[in-house]
Amino acid sequence: MNKFCYSLLPLSVILLATTHNATAASNATITITGNVVAATCDISLVNSTLDLGNFSKNKFVTIGTPVPESIKTFSVGLSDCETPLAEDDTANLVVNGSSLSGHPTLFNTFDTNVGVMLSPADAPTAYIKSTDKLQVAKASATPTPADYNGKTLRFQAGLASTSTTPDLGKVSAPITFSFAYN
Repeated sequence: MNKFCYSLLPLSVILLATTHNATAASNATITITGNVVAATCDISLVNSTLDLGNFSKNKFVTIGTPVPESIKTFSVGLSDCETPLAEDDTANLVVNGSSLSGHPTLFNTFDTNVGVMLSPADAPTAYIKSTDKLQVAKASATPTPADYNGKTLRFQAGLASTSTTPDLGKVSAPITFSFAYN
């Protein structure tokens, strides 16, 4: 019987070793990012959602132009800003969001021919693309936090299509505004 036990011992060791490897959890990777900048500000929105409403297909009469009745305005502001380093340094917003393939000014996360067009309220046909950098404020000759704090940009958003026969369905355009110094 001892010979039988001793002959099974190597097999038992091999089975135990391979069983442990077979039940090992898979690896996971996380990418952690950050950014060191010369000065910072917090970005503020009054509301984090903007409902443009419901519109029938016949309202989309001009390709690449927002339906006038869908246009609504909103503001993005700066707060808790640090003192700018030098005169004429700028506080900027960088716009990021998913846009329709081949149409960088139409934001939408769904695969459709309808999206949201975004522009400065004071320049309604200057449509914004993802990664555009927009100046909010400039530092004075003697920089202070007040050069940036409380400064805002007003935007307008409206529904538009790449066709006069827009696809039916939901539009969702999460747009991120990030602070950029200079």
